[in-house]
Formats: sequence, C-alpha cells, structure tokens
Amino acid sequence: MAESYRLATRALITAQKFGMRGVQDISSVGLRAAMVADTEVGKAMQTRYVGPLRDSGSAQELITTIDAYLECGMNVERAAKQLYVHQNTVRYRLARFEELSGCDIHDVEDLFGIWWALKYR
Repeated sequence: MAESYRLATRALITAQKFGMRGVQDISSVGLRAAMVADTEVGKAMQTRYVGPLRDSGSAQELITTIDAYLECGMNVERAAKQLYVHQNTVRYRLARFEELSGCDIHDVEDLFGIWWALKYR
C-alpha cells in the first residue's frame, strides 16, 4: 500500500507541475516524473542544449522552433504551420540550433536530452 501511495503522490505532483488535467497515474505522466524527481539532470540538459544558444541573439527563436518541431512529431511542415513561417525557415533554424548546440536532431539520445531540457524550463 505504501508503494501505491508513493507512486500516486509522485504522479499527482508531476501532473500539477506540468499542468496535466484529469486522472493521472505514474504511467501516464511518463518520463516527466523522472524530471521532477531528478532536477540535477534537468539542469545538466539545460546547460548542454540550451546554454550554447544564449549568446546567439536568437536563442528564444531557436528554442521555440525546436520545441514546435518536437511537438509536431519532428515534422517540418507541421512545425512551420504552427509557427506561421516557411518550411525553409524551420529547416534553417534547426540547422542553426544544431550548429550552436553541437547536437544532432536526428540522434535519439540528443533528441531526448533536448526534450528534457525544454520540458525542464
């Protein structure tokens, strides 16, 4: 019973932090529960993936673009529509993000780190 209570509490705290509505359990909050539990990893992901953008002058634009790209299932066309920009603008910004951060947006480990960094904000 104590384990069930602990997991339910963890799911509740995670759901509240991420603005998730409705009934949630630990499986529905997914990796977000780990993000809430281990803030040091979130800070490290921020430093690794977002930190290098800070001096670029276009950090917020690049962060918004990579966030939309991930939200749209890594679909450039859908991300462009969501951002109200041309597809080539999204491609350019993604390339610039890769250049500045030193990551590869087609690498699963990098994508996971980027996602974690963006959700940690």
